[in-house]
Amino acid sequence: MTVDLTNNPKVLVVDLSIRYGGSTSRILSLLRKAKSSQVGLAVVESSAVSKEAEKFAIPVHYVGKHRLDVKIPQNIRKTIQQEGYQVVDTQNIQSKFWASLAIKKTNAALVSTLNSWYANEHGKFSIKGKIYTLLELATNSNLSVCITVSENDRKSAIAANIPNEKVELIYNAIETNIQKIQSDKAWLVSKFSLPSNKVICTAVGRLVAIKGHDVLIKSIELIKKANENFHILIVGEGKFRQELEQLIQSANVQNFVTLAGYQDRETALAIINASDIFMMPSRYEGTPVALLEAASLGVPIIASQVGGIPELVTHQQEALLVPPENPSELASAILQLINDKKLASRLATNAKDKAQTQFSLEKQFELTWAAYRKAYALAQK
Repeated sequence: MTVDLTNNPKVLVVDLSIRYGGSTSRILSLLRKAKSSQVGLAVVESSAVSKEAEKFAIPVHYVGKHRLDVKIPQNIRKTIQQEGYQVVDTQNIQSKFWASLAIKKTNAALVSTLNSWYANEHGKFSIKGKIYTLLELATNSNLSVCITVSENDRKSAIAANIPNEKVELIYNAIETNIQKIQSDKAWLVSKFSLPSNKVICTAVGRLVAIKGHDVLIKSIELIKKANENFHILIVGEGKFRQELEQLIQSANVQNFVTLAGYQDRETALAIINASDIFMMPSRYEGTPVALLEAASLGVPIIASQVGGIPELVTHQQEALLVPPENPSELASAILQLINDKKLASRLATNAKDKAQTQFSLEKQFELTWAAYRKAYALAQK
């Protein structure tokens, strides 16, 4: 459904990421619901998000060759002025840095969407966590609104002295039409040459440390001691791949895990739909879109009890939640769902009902454009 935005500001979303992730799904879903004449997407060349956006006729503006291109600010500024954008919404720290410079000679309002609070995601003592948090706060002089996707991150933003009245909590959501995804176990087994007649446990996410795939691989040694009727499928690509491959070799679990590499969103959804169990062993998450998609597809969920995940699903009601960085607890949860089909079915049904009723794209869309209207009004004062 396309929503009429006649009396709303024209919005430019800046997403300078290269790979496709959960935040990409989130913003594309929102832009697809808007009129193409009132939204646009600023990207760098060869970005995954640009290819997906062009499929849906979302206006795409190429503002740089790569994320460190010093011409990005002037190109964003030129795009704002030529196309009449009134609100600029940034999706990551690189986007926020360049856009905060670009809007200084325009009348556009600046919105920062935080898909997770950086100190929470990377660790408050990590160099990356510290640098990203400092950059986020240092680029707030022209900030009109900050959007967070979990209550945990909202509290962190306020604790970092972003004014309460500027912080909006808008949970991620999913499109209800993903339930039309057609795929089955036979297709999944054939596509990735998986062992037949085994329980397929799938994790979807970038191969980076924060996603906890190493914890998942370590749990395999424990699971196979009790039950060998399973196979782990990890969907995603990233800089952590070589370390995961080495871990798989050293643990001697090659026959129990497959690294499927990057898959486009449609294929990733088909994989989740055909899986027996969906897993998210992350060290931190905001409100992960992939988890909501698994819930909407009616796939039993095991996830870490971190960040915004407990705000989406409750332990023993819609999912099994386990402590992060705990292979033993993760293995126990996986074995529990492998052995208890009734529990798996109950959790899946409850999660599907909750996803459909509480995390609708329509509600997210309405709240996001209310935040854009607020940002534009504040910028004009």
